[in-house]
Amino acid sequence: MRHLPTAAIAVVSSVAFIQLASAADLPVKAPPRPVVVPPYNWTGLYAGLNLGGSWGRQDASLINTTTGAIVATRSNNLDGVIGGGQIGYNWQVNQWVFGLEADFQGSGQKADGSFFDPGAPCGPNVAACFPIPSTSIAYTDKLDWFGTVRGRIGYAMGATGNWLPYVTGGWAYGHGEIDRTTTIGGVVTTSSSGSQNYSGWTVGGGVEWAFANKWSAKLEYLYIDFGDGPTIPVATTAFSVSVGHMTDNIVRLGVNYKFF
Repeated sequence: MRHLPTAAIAVVSSVAFIQLASAADLPVKAPPRPVVVPPYNWTGLYAGLNLGGSWGRQDASLINTTTGAIVATRSNNLDGVIGGGQIGYNWQVNQWVFGLEADFQGSGQKADGSFFDPGAPCGPNVAACFPIPSTSIAYTDKLDWFGTVRGRIGYAMGATGNWLPYVTGGWAYGHGEIDRTTTIGGVVTTSSSGSQNYSGWTVGGGVEWAFANKWSAKLEYLYIDFGDGPTIPVATTAFSVSVGHMTDNIVRLGVNYKFF
């Protein structure tokens, strides 16, 4: 009976050893592998749509066609909604992205203005006089459509490189017109219009976000210098209306689809 505790200890030790040995033979569960998202590649052809707003500026002048002198000048703020589409191609080299893009925009930009010349009525003490009636000229200055052809340089950022801040610049073109109505002595006499094809330059920047495999969204700002506008003679008077240098600022949101 003195040896019973020793025998019991031996049996318990043997059982524990067998259990430990069995546990050592069980397979060890591997830790979960991290999900690796491949870097986004901006290279490829894309096209999309955009919508935004613009605020431009263009001076209009009333000119005496006899002397060539500027009688008066008005500043026009050409504001409105713009919308259109774009197409382009990107080449990615490491994190740098180089691209070419062309866009075409319909524009609702316009501004209304007027000029007034009081004329020269005869005084009561003038025996012989040829009175000059008052002249009022109302006009509407419009930018009908425009487009750009630009280069882009961006730098891919973010964990997968799907954010692309960029700068852009290039050629800008467009079409504008000015409509005018002349009232002489309180009577509407003539209405006419003139148009101009603009050619200038643009510079700006933006950021594009690839939110899916082939889809991206962008926010963009452009400053555009279109150059000078048209001149319209005012019939039966010695005046003409001339619109000068047009500059424009546009902000737009766009979405692009990358084809390959």
